[in-house]
Amino acid sequence: MTFNISEFIRVNRVYFIWAVFMGLLYLFRNLFGLVFITFIMCFIVSGITHRLRRKYHFNRRTVVISTYLLFLLSVIAFLVYVPPKILSETITFTEQLPKSINSVGNWLNNNLEKNEVIAPLLPQIKEALFPETLVVSVWNVVREMLERGLHYIGWFFLAMLFSFLIMFDLPELSKGMRRLRFTRLAESYRETADSVILFAKVVGENFRAQLFISAINTVLTALGLYFLGIKAIVLLCTIVFMCGLIPVLGMWISSVPIVLMAINSGGMELGLWALLMIFAIHILEAYVLNPRIVSSVMHINPVMTLIILYIAHSMIGMWGMLLGVPISVYIYRKISKPSESV
Repeated sequence: MTFNISEFIRVNRVYFIWAVFMGLLYLFRNLFGLVFITFIMCFIVSGITHRLRRKYHFNRRTVVISTYLLFLLSVIAFLVYVPPKILSETITFTEQLPKSINSVGNWLNNNLEKNEVIAPLLPQIKEALFPETLVVSVWNVVREMLERGLHYIGWFFLAMLFSFLIMFDLPELSKGMRRLRFTRLAESYRETADSVILFAKVVGENFRAQLFISAINTVLTALGLYFLGIKAIVLLCTIVFMCGLIPVLGMWISSVPIVLMAINSGGMELGLWALLMIFAIHILEAYVLNPRIVSSVMHINPVMTLIILYIAHSMIGMWGMLLGVPISVYIYRKISKPSESV
């Protein structure tokens, strides 16, 4: 019996279509950041446009243009005033980092060396709290996020332009995509369209919820830093906002520079107050914000979230920490409830 490639593709067309789709994603992997930012902007503006039109019956294109103009002015104002402040505070924080770590070590020595029970364990305690592994790795993650944030500024404006063009003519683009049902790509369209839409919805809703929670955490942290008198508020709040996009783990990553800056500003007492502030915000996030916002969208256990984040980060790095949870939720729901929407 001879092998017929056409018959093989016809019988296994579903797997072949998805293999081609994944291959295209891999080929355009270097542009993934641009595509992702464009998608998130389109998702957020689409939600704003839908709500405003449903409530006030405005013209769709008028709402889109007004939304993007307001967004553009906000971004320009942010870039004019914030980056110089972040740069100066980052330099100061980096220079003071060794001093902050030494302050913690001295405090532990002065307060725990006389305790007969704890003294033998003091080296292990210091190694557990502030090893080069923890502090350096956390700061490397934060620095990587800041560097990537600067790298993506150009892509951000390009994504804003692309998303504006998409949203401005979205009805016609949607009609054009639906016409694929009557072309030679009809089979591929029927196989992938619903799954791609479902995945996009899961990712968009997860990221929108995480953005909202991150913004609330940033505001609360800024107020706490101001009342405690901790310096480098702009830098620390930027770190809190960016780390807040990582579920569960981001809160603890951002706490390290906050505590170190507090110790440098006012000693261990201020560092303990900073820890108390972070713990209070974390309690608010875990027991008020997440159940009401993220859990209503994702329905996923925090322990499972940490496992997913670790595996996803090991596989695809920083993007894994951002997309690991929605991808896992999508796969689970697609397998367990293939006929239901999210």
